[in-house]
Amino acid sequence: MLESLKEFTTSTFNTAMNRVKNPAFGAFAISWCAFNWKQILYLFFADNGIYYKIEYISQNSSWWNVIVFPAISSLVLCVGLPWINNAITKWQSKPLDNAESIENFKQARIIQRSTRLQRLKAKHDVTYDKVKTGAEKDIQSMKEQITESQVRMGELTKEKDDLEKKYNELIDAYNTYLSRVSELGSQLEKKNFEIQQLQNENSDLKIIYQYYKSQISNVRLPDILEVQMNAALQRQAEREKESSLNDEKLLF
Repeated sequence: MLESLKEFTTSTFNTAMNRVKNPAFGAFAISWCAFNWKQILYLFFADNGIYYKIEYISQNSSWWNVIVFPAISSLVLCVGLPWINNAITKWQSKPLDNAESIENFKQARIIQRSTRLQRLKAKHDVTYDKVKTGAEKDIQSMKEQITESQVRMGELTKEKDDLEKKYNELIDAYNTYLSRVSELGSQLEKKNFEIQQLQNENSDLKIIYQYYKSQISNVRLPDILEVQMNAALQRQAEREKESSLNDEKLLF
């Protein structure tokens, strides 16, 4: 029974939908509402009771506005309206064609501009890729040059450090040699002084030797020799005195 009721409901609903979708029914419904709009408004919006509404609608309704006029109007809408629409469409065909031609021309211009823009973009992309590739090569070359410069700078820095080290070693050696030369000069000067003293002592000893030799031989010496003898004795005494003073200094 449920299945039968469901089938009946579905069939009724489909039939009603087909009637509503029918152009004639739609035209009649619109026409009927147009001729009976007062009754519809009174039915839905009046504050009176249902009895008064029915009485008002019965008094103000007739076969003409309920059946005849809506039927004629729906007939006109269903039969005449397509011809009217066809005539209007025919009258509009040329302006529509012109409008379509203008729109097509606009679309063609847009497509042409878009194509030109795409070509320019493609050229720009190719140029950009070339410039980018060249710039990347230049950057890579610069990086290699910088690396080589850094390596060369490291080598030069090492050579500079080695030269500074050698220079410092030479300066130290020079200072050592200079101090050694100064020391040797002092020693040489001291030796020269000692040699000079020995030569003076030797000369004085020769004079003393001549003096004692003459004394032994009972020969009178010349006056000049006596003067030299006295000077030699005096110098000998001074040397002995100086030698004794140096010995005392060494002891203290």
